[in-house]
Amino acid sequence: MGKSRITNTPNVPTWRIVKDTAAMLRSPVHVFEQYRKEFGPIYTLRFGVRRTMVVSDPDMLRYVLKENNDNYTKSHIQVKRFVEFQGIGLTNSHGDYWLRQRKLLSMGFTRSRLSEILPIQLGVLEKFMADFHEETTHGPMDIHRQMVLFTLMSVGKSLFGEPMTKTELNQFADAIATIQAYLVKKVVQPYLFPYFFLTGQNRKHHKIREEGDQIIIDYIESRRKSGEKGADILQLILDTPYKDTGELMSDETVKVEILQLLVAGNETSTTAATWTLYQLARHPEHLEKIREEIESVCGDKPIDYGVLHSLNYLIRVLDESMRTYPPFWMIDREAIHDDRFGDINIPSGTTVIPYIYGAHHNEAYWPNPDEFNPDRFLVKHHPFSFIPFGGGPRVCIGQNMALMQILLVISTIVRDYDFELVDNKEVGIKSMMLLKPDGPMMMKVSKRVPRN
Repeated sequence: MGKSRITNTPNVPTWRIVKDTAAMLRSPVHVFEQYRKEFGPIYTLRFGVRRTMVVSDPDMLRYVLKENNDNYTKSHIQVKRFVEFQGIGLTNSHGDYWLRQRKLLSMGFTRSRLSEILPIQLGVLEKFMADFHEETTHGPMDIHRQMVLFTLMSVGKSLFGEPMTKTELNQFADAIATIQAYLVKKVVQPYLFPYFFLTGQNRKHHKIREEGDQIIIDYIESRRKSGEKGADILQLILDTPYKDTGELMSDETVKVEILQLLVAGNETSTTAATWTLYQLARHPEHLEKIREEIESVCGDKPIDYGVLHSLNYLIRVLDESMRTYPPFWMIDREAIHDDRFGDINIPSGTTVIPYIYGAHHNEAYWPNPDEFNPDRFLVKHHPFSFIPFGGGPRVCIGQNMALMQILLVISTIVRDYDFELVDNKEVGIKSMMLLKPDGPMMMKVSKRVPRN
């Protein structure tokens, strides 16, 4: 097996990358998994035009994401490609600016803040479940689309203090999916940039982005004009000055941060909830255990933040679902300075991909990784063998809010409804920025008759 002169790791030959380009465009994770099984947990390849190191070894992930994280910034994928459509915000900034934004925005996701937000979430859930029940009367439903609507409603309400309209929800959901697919093309085929420009694809997708941005701008302007004070994250951002200068965020910065929170919050919760319901439909033996736990823990008591986190079996089911189908299947970093991990040389400028899906399926840490077994999480595991929300200082700022949303909607659906896949049809994966189903996830859903 040839060694890369750059990194001293197994190297995927260029001819293989060219041969696999079409498959990479359809779903990169399938190609990455083939390479992982052939070349091991650390290998290099040319991703686009850059030499890239793909890592699913937990020890190296801990080194890159935590122990020496100062040497690894977000890669050119984030700071050049995604900035074009997202602007510069918390998810794709670095250094002092990132730390400044992180400190301010993290105030919206403290335990006390989430406890305050929970009644808002419960109100959204009640409205969503009424619509959900109505949908069950019309035959099989696409459960993924339902989770998109729920999380957009939930995140939107937490951000803006009021639910987004159905028109806004559908427009925003479609815009996210369309732009993500286009960004994957631009990352995998950078040599086609002139084609994208000349054929008007760039202009077309920027128009979609601008229309989505306008939804956010309208909410911000409406809040400013009304003069009303909301108990939501938008109000927190508008009212909280930076500690170092005493200045407030500019309107442009507010728009970018709200947009990134809305997209990231929706995508993570949607994907995790969708795949959890899918796994439960395929493995219904876990449903009764979850129902018994909900009855034992909740009974007739109102749900609060503490009760949610007492649903230990449901949490293990969710963890195992996120292990098998992690919402973020990969993240990206770039080495600032020359570095070394063991005998691996990492020159400055090297793109490093923490390959989360590979780490979650690494046989050395997860025996029989394709088997769905929630009891794996009764045993201590390497902390960087399971990183559905990333790891180190840049761990997802909204992970606790996402978990709250997912636990709320899953526990409610499981308690009140029976569901099964139409024709027990297996659903494939499509890996864009997140790990999504490769098509509609159709389920038959019916109101459950409780046992006496």
